[in-house]
Amino acid sequence: MTQLPPEDNPNIICITREQAMSHHVDDMLNRQASLRGEGITRGSKGKWYYQNWFTFMIAGMVAAFAAWAMLEPYFDDMLYIQGPIEQLSTGTSRPPIHKSQGKEQMEIKIDLQGPVRVNGQDIFVFPGVTKFLYSDGRKAPLDMNAIGKDQVVGLYVSHESVAQFGVNIALFIVPDPAPNPPKKASMTLETLSAQTNAAGMVLFAVAAAMIGLAIGAVDGIGCHLLRRALVAGGIGLVVGFIGGFISGILAGVVYSPLNALAMKQEGDSAAGLTTFGFLVQMGGRSLGWCLAGMAMGLGQGIALRSSRLLIYGFLGGVIGGLLGGLLFDPIDLLLLGADKPSAHWSRLVGIVVVGGSVGAMIGVVELLARDAWLRMVEGPLAGKEFLIFKDTMHLGSSPRSEIYLFNDNDVAIQHGVIRSIGNNYEIENLCRERPLRINSIPVTRTRLRHGDQIVIGRTIFVFQRRKG
Repeated sequence: MTQLPPEDNPNIICITREQAMSHHVDDMLNRQASLRGEGITRGSKGKWYYQNWFTFMIAGMVAAFAAWAMLEPYFDDMLYIQGPIEQLSTGTSRPPIHKSQGKEQMEIKIDLQGPVRVNGQDIFVFPGVTKFLYSDGRKAPLDMNAIGKDQVVGLYVSHESVAQFGVNIALFIVPDPAPNPPKKASMTLETLSAQTNAAGMVLFAVAAAMIGLAIGAVDGIGCHLLRRALVAGGIGLVVGFIGGFISGILAGVVYSPLNALAMKQEGDSAAGLTTFGFLVQMGGRSLGWCLAGMAMGLGQGIALRSSRLLIYGFLGGVIGGLLGGLLFDPIDLLLLGADKPSAHWSRLVGIVVVGGSVGAMIGVVELLARDAWLRMVEGPLAGKEFLIFKDTMHLGSSPRSEIYLFNDNDVAIQHGVIRSIGNNYEIENLCRERPLRINSIPVTRTRLRHGDQIVIGRTIFVFQRRKG
């Protein structure tokens, strides 16, 4: 029997390479997968830096740096004055130092040298403790014979001594100081102390306000939603400041007794404390920052009227504040050292760590607790994940949409809507003139399954749900 060539045999189907590799085959396979209830998950992860944990972390760090830059000029860990020595006494004296302990007043006498009179204020030195601090950062033992009357010096005065003991004790003397800014040169120790106390009172409030502003606004900025960024950022600013101020008072109530307990535990560590005292100090500060962190992540949830985002922001702020507070003292005392006149660098690192921790933890809590989200696999924000945080969420070219699809002429103003119905989610096409495809199939309304591919205009999402 004569065998016909394959192309002339009606019982043999011939498929060319071009046909087998065409997009039509992919569309048919996707359609069959959809009919079987199987979703399609694309492997492209896009740009990793669109992840909320990362963008929130960077926003929190930048905002914390801004808060530090605003307040740091008003902080003096040790009060600093500068001027010519008007009077110098090298003899030993024992001025009475009054210290309160509860309701009792105690009078303590310590061997001091001086006083050294600068700018009309008498300042004593503590033999064996006070040091020379040169402008290049070198430290040397104090030698009173190395300074003389009319010499211009700078003195770092113990803040605790001024506030509690009623006597000024210099812990560092700068024999070669750089010129002091005129405004600061005219301030007395009492004025400097009041300024530092005021800066300390608003530290939590300003830090929480700036971090709340940044975290509230960053998602809107990333999605090109200026209105959302302004509203969420503004609410984050106000809520952060008010909440930070209130929680700062609570933090002081919690921190003060723990700090007092820690200061009693003197030891030989870098912090001058025993291990127990250092741990108490860390615990007190972490609890204080934990309270402050409560208000830092609430702006977005309030602005978007989403209870889910509100809970995520609250939990992330609390955990982030706790983590940042735990790291503050090790950075300050162990890495940068306790023997320094100013803690500005450690305060900078500490507050930036707190800001980054709060931002990152808000993103991590959202990541772990979310139920459903869309991951953009093709489009201007490929790799970004859009949390489904409301029962009804619109997709379209309008900036008022919860998911704003910009720079795409194929997207209608209100193109589609995702609704939460019980434990399920469905999507509906609101624009009959322009298609909305699920797994390459045009749909009017359908239930979404994990892995479903959603195509609107030139943008492609993958619908995903938490397993279990």
